[in-house]
Amino acid sequence: MLRRRSRPRRGIATSRERLGRVVVALTGLVVIVLLALAVLLEVVPKVTGGMNLTVLTGSMEPGIKPGDIVVTRGIDEAGAQSLAVGDIITFLPYPDNPTLVTHRIVSLSKGPDGTTFVTRGDNNDAVDPWGPVAAYKVRGKVLYVVPKLGYGRAWAGESLRWVVPVVAGLLFVYAAVSAIGSFRRPSDDPRPTRQSAVGSRLVASSSGP
Repeated sequence: MLRRRSRPRRGIATSRERLGRVVVALTGLVVIVLLALAVLLEVVPKVTGGMNLTVLTGSMEPGIKPGDIVVTRGIDEAGAQSLAVGDIITFLPYPDNPTLVTHRIVSLSKGPDGTTFVTRGDNNDAVDPWGPVAAYKVRGKVLYVVPKLGYGRAWAGESLRWVVPVVAGLLFVYAAVSAIGSFRRPSDDPRPTRQSAVGSRLVASSSGP
């Protein structure tokens, strides 16, 4: 008499495959986020001749808060002539002080000596006390703001410049290896091979009542 072979359970294998797919998907998402941050914080400023700066005060709240990172496009004295009221610029208010300030242009005037800008923080009641800012003091125009990432950079220091690309690369390699492994698992197909099926028929035919 023939006995049917019980098919092996695939529950454990299926659970592992699902877990592997979830890990690969999450790793891929993290890689995409890190690569996007690397582009936003490093590539764009280098291409545009700008900077990425951590905001330290609340003078530009609520739009720009302490701990945010502002990314600027580099502007020279000639390029500053195209700035308009409402633009947010980064500039040196005092020639002998390297501290940069990022405030909004509230008015401007053009004269024989060039364009000057009156600035004010969005959270301030009065215009900035240093007076009109000359075009040669402008260092950049704000392109966009990355919220709260400045706290992470303050913790990581300058190493953030290489930590983000390196971690993204390692996670990408891990995701690729995991994906390849999940698709190359040995098959546990319960169907008998041709040779085993023939052998079963022979055993069945030789067994008598």
